[in-house]
Amino acid sequence: MEVWMSSAIDKNLERFKGVLIFSGLFNLVLAAPLMVPGLFKQYLELFWSLNSALRLGGHGPVVPADGVYALLVNTAGIDLVLIGCFVLYAAGDPAGRRFIPLANAVGRTLFAGIITYYVIVHDIPRIVLLIGGIDLFISVLFVRHLVLLTSLPKADKR
Repeated sequence: MEVWMSSAIDKNLERFKGVLIFSGLFNLVLAAPLMVPGLFKQYLELFWSLNSALRLGGHGPVVPADGVYALLVNTAGIDLVLIGCFVLYAAGDPAGRRFIPLANAVGRTLFAGIITYYVIVHDIPRIVLLIGGIDLFISVLFVRHLVLLTSLPKADKR
C-alpha cells in the first residue's frame, strides 16, 4: 500500500510539474513581446489580425502612442514574464513552493474575470477570451493538484 501511495504521489508531482512548466512558458511566450518597446505594437496588431481572421468580433485595439502608456504595456509584459519565471521556479519543488501556484491561480482567475468584463463592457477583441479561458483552466489544474498534495498523508509529502 505504501509503495502504491508513493507511486501515486510521484505521479501527481510529475503531472503538477508539467502543468507548472506549461503555465510558466505560456506566460513567457505570450508576454515577452510586450516587454520590448515598439515590438508590442506589432504584437497587438497580430492579435487583432488573428481575431479578425477568426471573425470573433470586438473593436480593434488602439495601440498606445504616448510614451507613458507604452511604458505601462512594457511594464505589464515584464511583470507577466517574471510571474512566468516564478511559476517555473515552483516547478522545481511543487510541494515545497505551493504558495506560488496558489497565488498564481488566484491571479489568473481574477485576470479571466477582468477579461470577461472588458469583452462585455468595452467590446475588446474576443480572442482575449481564449487567453482568459486558458488561464482559468490552468487555475483549475493548479487547485486540483494543490488539493491532491494537501490530502496526502504527511509522512509521504515531499
